[in-house]
Amino acid sequence: MSAAAALLDRLGRPGAVHLGAARSTPIARLPTGLAPLDAALEGGLPRGRVIELAGAPSTGRTGLASVIAAAATRAGETIAWVDPADAFDPEAAVGAGIVLARTLWVRPRNATDAYRAADILLGAGGFGLVVLDVEQPRPTFFPRLARAAERTGSALLVITPRRAAGTFAALGLELRARRVRWSGRPGHLVLLEGIDARVSVARNRVGRPGQVLVVREACA
Repeated sequence: MSAAAALLDRLGRPGAVHLGAARSTPIARLPTGLAPLDAALEGGLPRGRVIELAGAPSTGRTGLASVIAAAATRAGETIAWVDPADAFDPEAAVGAGIVLARTLWVRPRNATDAYRAADILLGAGGFGLVVLDVEQPRPTFFPRLARAAERTGSALLVITPRRAAGTFAALGLELRARRVRWSGRPGHLVLLEGIDARVSVARNRVGRPGQVLVVREACA
């Protein structure tokens, strides 16, 4: 058998060989629970990818992440929330709709341990969503995290003040608060009722970037 014939034999029958016709595989999505955002993202967050959710304090980034986590757990997904600042409030999480029975709450000692914990969780598999809430971006960790997410199919949502993953992030969302809503009257307890946030799709390797929308979210 000639070398050419042997190659065709390994590739399959001539009719099954398609030169220059690579077939794209649809990307699995994790719905966010917000119809306008899901529409902008063609179905939700891409699974097996790094997603950055960036914004200054009080822009609603944690509230938006809670909405996404709530949608995931209500759909039967198991999620993990990595929280080095110990800011995750289980009571508020329940109020936001997060199912705690499907949530693993991880409280590392510092930011470095938080990135390592996220790597372990992604590598373990079984999580539809891993949320990493960090104030200190560490770009050197993202190549490893991106590989681990792709290998197990978990979506890694990084809550951060500014985007730092560069090309290792498939999706970058940036938030700016448009209006903060408060409840209560003078002389009474004043509570944060909700935030209207402006969400920009600043980076999107698996869809269309450059879109801007307003998300109205209630706070528990």
